[in-house]
Order: sequence, then structure tokens, then C-alpha cells
Amino acid sequence: MSQQHVDAFYAKHGPCCAGCDFWRWINTRVGECIRMPPNQSHDAAAGLGFDFCFLPRSTSNLTASGHLCGEFRNTPTTPPDGEGR
Repeated sequence: MSQQHVDAFYAKHGPCCAGCDFWRWINTRVGECIRMPPNQSHDAAAGLGFDFCFLPRSTSNLTASGHLCGEFRNTPTTPPDGEGR
């Protein structure tokens, strides 16, 4: 798994967690949304519909790479023409 795989998934499927600035991939199918601050009483796997899983403990929300919510943001990383030279 690499960022290239995540970027390819986003390019193929359009706006989704895989292309969001707030999403950090864990494996090919699941990542962690860091949009909200950690919440110690939050069941992170509930976002995936799991009662139990072997993914690392997380206090933020775990989502599938294809998930899309109203907080989606993808900021371009390349500067506009004429800047950064």
C-alpha cells in the first residue's frame, strides 16, 4: 500500500475519503479521518459498521476509502502558475 494506490483510487472514483485532506490511510480499504479532535469515548470502528476489528486503536473515525461525507476537502498541492519558482 502506498499513497500512489490511494491517489489512483481517488482518481478512479472521484470525491471520497481516499482523496480527502483529512484522511490518513491504514490499509487499502480503511483509513482514519482526522477532521475532528480525538474523542476517548468514541468507538472508531463503528464508522465501518464493525462490532470488533483488529485495526489499530483509534480515537478518531475510521472510514472506508470510498466513503464520502460533507467535510470532504482536497486542496491542490501545486502552486498556481508563476508562484513558487
